[in-house]
Amino acid sequence: MKKLAFAGIAALIVLAGCAGGIGGAGEISGKVSRSGGSSAGALVVACLVADDCATYGQATAAGDGSYKITGLGDGKEYYVLGFLDVNGDGNADYVGWYENVNADPTVVKPPKGGVNFTLVAVTGAAKIGMVSNFFR
Repeated sequence: MKKLAFAGIAALIVLAGCAGGIGGAGEISGKVSRSGGSSAGALVVACLVADDCATYGQATAAGDGSYKITGLGDGKEYYVLGFLDVNGDGNADYVGWYENVNADPTVVKPPKGGVNFTLVAVTGAAKIGMVSNFFR
């Protein structure tokens, strides 16, 4: 899946403002960072690959960027995405996802720690493109 589609998923989760129930004992944890600024308050989402991210768990990054998403299904496959609205307008100004090898999101299976990633700035037309790429 393309980066912009994942960013679109993240943007839509922010707009929805609620979590799809997963109900397991697994967890994913790590740190999210942002070049040139704090990532405190970033929303970090683990979305279930099997249902195209309709089911997900979420957590808010602490002051040091650490997060822990609990209640996930052990051994199930998730993508871990993050986004941060720094100006309070309800739109993600920074987005990112856990990637291990290349620019595409890497599957994570709980329990898993050390799922660290960086948020990058997204502006103007890129925000519109994220949402339009999600709605194929």
